Amino acid sequence: MTTFEMRFIALRCKDTIAPTGTIAQGVGAPQINSDGEEYEKKYGSNKTSMRLFSTVEENRRGKGPCFLKTSEISKKEEEELLKAYLNMAPAQTLKWIETNNLPSFRDVEIEGTEPYITGGHTGSGYWVDTNRAATIKGLYAAGDVAGGSPQKYVTGCFAEAEIAAFSALKYINDVKEEAVDSSEVENKLKEVKSFLKEESGIYGIEEIEEAMQKIMDEYAGGIYDGYSYNLKKLQIAKSKIDELLELSKALKAKDMHELMLIFEVIDRLFVCKVLIRHLEERKETRWRAFQENKDYPKKDDKNFLKFINSIYQDGQIKIIFRSLVKRDDIYEHHN
Repeated sequence: MTTFEMRFIALRCKDTIAPTGTIAQGVGAPQINSDGEEYEKKYGSNKTSMRLFSTVEENRRGKGPCFLKTSEISKKEEEELLKAYLNMAPAQTLKWIETNNLPSFRDVEIEGTEPYITGGHTGSGYWVDTNRAATIKGLYAAGDVAGGSPQKYVTGCFAEAEIAAFSALKYINDVKEEAVDSSEVENKLKEVKSFLKEESGIYGIEEIEEAMQKIMDEYAGGIYDGYSYNLKKLQIAKSKIDELLELSKALKAKDMHELMLIFEVIDRLFVCKVLIRHLEERKETRWRAFQENKDYPKKDDKNFLKFINSIYQDGQIKIIFRSLVKRDDIYEHHN
């Protein structure tokens, strides 16, 4: 895996979690604090992470809540916003209408979401080469699961999908059929059956899930602490996530749907483990709010202008540092 430490935290309309870019770019609405001051420029660049970081800081300094200033837009601009959100995030348009607080009448309050691990917006995902081949033979990745190429969004994901598809087809043409190891099948079947016993487990799937969310929020840079973390908190998070993984072995499912949920929550616990290790290893702050290391608050190009990769071996997450390779203005990935 690669670049899990570059999380995505969206700046959204409060309560509806609707995107803010349509308002900011569509009608040029600036970000303002509770005093009506435009604050974004005080924090430097207008990058996605800085739009969020500046809002977090204004709230921390007692200048919140923060808003997108829409109260001066025209009726025509307001109508376009209503249409745009009805198509994209209808909850926002419905909120405006139901509360009778249309954007031209009242500024739109904004806030950050919880962190996401998604490569379409950030660099997290499978380490892939230029042809989108992962390090597992025959596995190709694109879009949200392809790491190392951040902020490609939908159109970039489409382009990656085409590259991955043609690469996979080329691989399939040359692949030779191999016998399946029956012992591996039996071991997996034994694991699946262990969750399907009729007696109830001590903890339920939702309890494990809620505990996971609370741990990551409080100790691994969640909303609870303004998206910041330090090494001590990460160590606590690591220990508690390991405890949940052990408890998850005793989960029980009464049907196939619950069995799927068990494997899903176990997968997410492993994602937490990988994320924590990546956050530990990047001893700098490269992306404000997305990766806010309070032990190392400044960027360090000398030591960290590189990829942080990881591989799961013998029950441990091994970290691999990889240099950035650039040829003819194109960054190359090699497995």
